[in-house]
Amino acid sequence: MNLAHLSTACLLMLPAGVPAQTIQRCEGAHQRITYSNAECPAGTKPVKAVAPAPRPSAEDRAAAQARLQRARDQAKAQPKQQRPQAAADSAIQKAADCGYLQAGIDSSRRLRNVLTTRPYYSTEDVDDADARTSELIAEYRRVCG
Repeated sequence: MNLAHLSTACLLMLPAGVPAQTIQRCEGAHQRITYSNAECPAGTKPVKAVAPAPRPSAEDRAAAQARLQRARDQAKAQPKQQRPQAAADSAIQKAADCGYLQAGIDSSRRLRNVLTTRPYYSTEDVDDADARTSELIAEYRRVCG
C-alpha cells in the first residue's frame, strides 16, 4: 500500500465534522457563573449542561451569505437615495439657525434700548450689548449669507 492510499484511508476514518462539545454552566460562591467545556473549576458546582447550536448546513450558509450581500448592496445604494432628504434637512437646519440668530440680534437690540432709556445706565453695559449685537450680526452673515 502506498502513502497516498494510506493517507486517503486515514482521512476517510475521520468523522465528517467535529462534534460539538457540551459546555457546562458552573455556579460558584455569591452566585458567580462560569462556563467550561471541561469539568467545573474548584469551588464551583455544575448547574446545567448547555449544548451548542448545531452547525448550519451548506444551504443555510449560502442563504446567509446571499442575505448579507443583499444587505451590503442596499447599504451602498441607500446614501444615494437619501441625498435629497439630507439637502432638505440641511436647508431646514440653516433656516432654524438663521431664525435663532435673528432672534438673538433682536433681543440684543432691545436690551440696548432698555439700557439707554434708563435714567442711570452704564456705558459699559451698552458697549457690551453693542459688541454682542455685532458678534451676532457677523455670525448671521456667515451662516445665512
